[in-house]
Amino acid sequence: MIDEISARLILFSVIEVGNTFWINEVNTHSATAVYCKIIEGRKYLSQPNISKLRYQIQSRDLAELKVEIKQANAFFITNESIDWPNPLNDLSVPPIGLVCSGNREALGTLEQSISIVGSRRPTNYGVTVAKKLAYEAAIFRVCVVSGGAYGIDTAAHMGALAAGGITISVLAAGVNNLYPPENQGLFKQISDSGLLLSESMPSERSAPYKFLVRNRLIAALTKATVVVEAEFVSGSIRTARDAAEIFRPVFAIPGEVTSPLSEGCHRLISERVADIATSLDEILEVITPLQLR
Repeated sequence: MIDEISARLILFSVIEVGNTFWINEVNTHSATAVYCKIIEGRKYLSQPNISKLRYQIQSRDLAELKVEIKQANAFFITNESIDWPNPLNDLSVPPIGLVCSGNREALGTLEQSISIVGSRRPTNYGVTVAKKLAYEAAIFRVCVVSGGAYGIDTAAHMGALAAGGITISVLAAGVNNLYPPENQGLFKQISDSGLLLSESMPSERSAPYKFLVRNRLIAALTKATVVVEAEFVSGSIRTARDAAEIFRPVFAIPGEVTSPLSEGCHRLISERVADIATSLDEILEVITPLQLR
């Protein structure tokens, strides 16, 4: 009989990230139950590509999966792990597990954290605001979470690192396929003190849809999401809505009314998805217990 963590690892390695049906089956019935039902071949017969999925599961070597993760200097956690980020369970489709690389103790810093997201092509104003916000957050020992992309994400990670703080990057690919490749040095700095988190096996590559899927993790992991410059339609707006859907506070930084990169933030404010934030103090008032301020 396979144990729950082993079953989760095997299913994690074959089920597409964000697959609503299979992830809900695992979280409702347990990975062990789903694994056995698929292997037996008497259940899920109406599901698309079930024969392919069964073959993939039967072909997986558990020892090889563990070696792949170990060789990537990473570790695998599930909702049975003592340091599993429980806020992820608020999602309608929580991840089956996470592959993490870096300082495992950084998971504990999510108790006091914010995510900072925004455009990949920000103005100097946006970069300055993101860096300053992240720097000040780190000074107050608030963990900064972002996605490691160009622009606002990079500025947020750099600001937190400059203050000697903890920052966590949620990846859209495996920890062996860091994207963008030009941020390799930044990812190394992040993992030295913080963490790289992925919903994929280390060797998995990124794909456009994976960025949108991973945004829900950024939204759920933290106490609040802050959008710093975003186009009217963008991944950052999706992250903000993901956060609002699970009742996380959302903040948007106001910008120039003539700038297209302010349209997303102003949209969130006008639609009452986000509150205006012009300083870290305004955010801390919401996410920090009164006795700790």
